[in-house]
Amino acid sequence: TIDLKNAKNEQIYVSERIPHPTTWYTDTIQLKDGKAVFKGKVTDPHWVAFVVVKEDGELQGSFGMFLDNSQVQVKGDYNNLKQVEITGSKTNDEYQRIEKNGAEVFRNFGRIRYERSKAFKDDRARYDSLTPHYQEAYNKLFDYIVSLPGYATSQVAPHYVWEYFAEDLDKMGKALAGFDASLNSNVFVAECRDNWEKEKKVQPGQPAYDFTLSDIDGKVYKLSDFRGKYVLIEFSASWCGWCKKEIPHIRKAYEHLKDRNIVFITMMMDTEREQWIRDMKREEIGWLCLTDLKGMKKSPLVDAYNLRGLPDSFVVDPEGYIIRRDLRGGEVLDYLSEVVTE
Repeated sequence: TIDLKNAKNEQIYVSERIPHPTTWYTDTIQLKDGKAVFKGKVTDPHWVAFVVVKEDGELQGSFGMFLDNSQVQVKGDYNNLKQVEITGSKTNDEYQRIEKNGAEVFRNFGRIRYERSKAFKDDRARYDSLTPHYQEAYNKLFDYIVSLPGYATSQVAPHYVWEYFAEDLDKMGKALAGFDASLNSNVFVAECRDNWEKEKKVQPGQPAYDFTLSDIDGKVYKLSDFRGKYVLIEFSASWCGWCKKEIPHIRKAYEHLKDRNIVFITMMMDTEREQWIRDMKREEIGWLCLTDLKGMKKSPLVDAYNLRGLPDSFVVDPEGYIIRRDLRGGEVLDYLSEVVTE
């Protein structure tokens, strides 16, 4: 039940933080004189935001909770939504304890992650200088989560593991190993385990997926066509702003190494041929540029290379095995110069 003093007949948009959301808002609650009853069941407990919208369509504010199948009561003031009182859910009580006890850990990690992410676009020297601090904060966050009291059977911990560590093979394996078998059906545990299995298949030493893609003229290429050569595979898209930051570094590496035993390939994860061609010409991509025009939602490349975002890159050796992933900035030329000597 929801009871907001000073509210009238506003709406509340429900936004769920779950794997593979199909839409940002999943439901709507209609207040009547500031009150409403929200019914339903969740498959697994997870964090949910309730966004209160004024009658004129403007946002008033929001509050959040770790929602489970308990009888939850929400009381507060429409004019001060940050101070709502949420009772009736042991899962949300646990979530609040985790947030409160780890406030400094979360705050420090969030700050450094934001600063590092911002620097990635415009100041690579600062990005590099922040990386050790980011890794330290990241490690402290991991240690805090996996050391939570009752971690093995916690319904809240899997959400944090999915939120923060899904792309880290080592930490993901350690986090999953700490969960009790009773959590095997938890959607967040299942999602993490699925990603962990996929990520293991694209680690150095694993064979790279043998794609079949076309260039601008319709000529078909397979990765296996380039056996005997090193291959840099860079995943990009016309709509990816961060990808544009990587192109100058790839171009520099291409110009230095194009006469050596290496092939450069940019994989465009677009769905519209016109956008692909326009972007390729605008960015002056003079090396091989391929696509299947199926985008991030339908291309088999997404699962085959476990792409969770763009840009991403892989270096494949002459035998077709992955030897490096996610080169960025000056690393592209530095690493490839050391590897590709002929």
